[in-house]
Amino acid sequence: MTEILTALEGVAQRRELIAHGVTGRQLSAAVNQRQAFRPRKGWYALPGTSNELIRAVRVGGRLGCVSAARHYGWAVAERSGLHVCVADNAARLRLPHDKRERMPAPIPRDVTLHWVEHTASRPESRLVTSRRETVLQLALCQSPELTVAALDSFLHLDPVGSLDLDVWLRELPDAVLARLMECNRLCHSFLESIGRIRLANAGIRGRHQVRIAGVGRVDLLLADWLVIEWDGLEHHDNTAAHDEDCRRDAVLATQRRRCLRFSYNLVMHHWPLVLAAIQTTLAGNRP
Repeated sequence: MTEILTALEGVAQRRELIAHGVTGRQLSAAVNQRQAFRPRKGWYALPGTSNELIRAVRVGGRLGCVSAARHYGWAVAERSGLHVCVADNAARLRLPHDKRERMPAPIPRDVTLHWVEHTASRPESRLVTSRRETVLQLALCQSPELTVAALDSFLHLDPVGSLDLDVWLRELPDAVLARLMECNRLCHSFLESIGRIRLANAGIRGRHQVRIAGVGRVDLLLADWLVIEWDGLEHHDNTAAHDEDCRRDAVLATQRRRCLRFSYNLVMHHWPLVLAAIQTTLAGNRP
């Protein structure tokens, strides 16, 4: 049974497991021996299964929108709550942390439900919305810059799977599509995409992921001399990383270039300061 559950992404309905030859007695034994648990009535899961998948199943739907994007590895904001896609005829919805408690009205602030017309599930969307569904939900639910940041990383991480992205986007209402900036597969992180979008809105554009001799790749190069590095949450704050950053900055200085580094907190919560620093530096001309 463990092998079957593993093949089914770690969580499955009782009827799915029975169809694969698992007996009711085996299911009970697995739960009693703590080889599996019941996240919701009629569902079984392996210990260690993705917590977000378990929470979506407990609610009564599939991971959707931002949560699905995170599942696929796309870049999303740090705090975006749980997004669950549920059929329009879904009933007996539960809280994500307790299968015994019904979903109250109003819905908790950290949970967003996406109601969709009930359709037969496809293999790729049994527990998570398909990539197409996820793209459309992002565009209709999130701000334009958060949507484009996720799509930038989709293009970067999955060049083949994203081939139909333009086709999917054309399904959106014109008013929604008009607010989305063109995506860029060269942006490798959430922060890089957010910075690109906000700088473009201020009339500042540059080259992304530029390779500079003696330095390596830099996140953004403006006017061929100002380097911008977006040091996101994934940036390792340790001695080795700090020493390497200092070395890169020193090499840039020998090339008559400057480097400005911005953290996640600065970009997301103090953007006017970030923009002013970049504009002021550019106005001062090349060193």
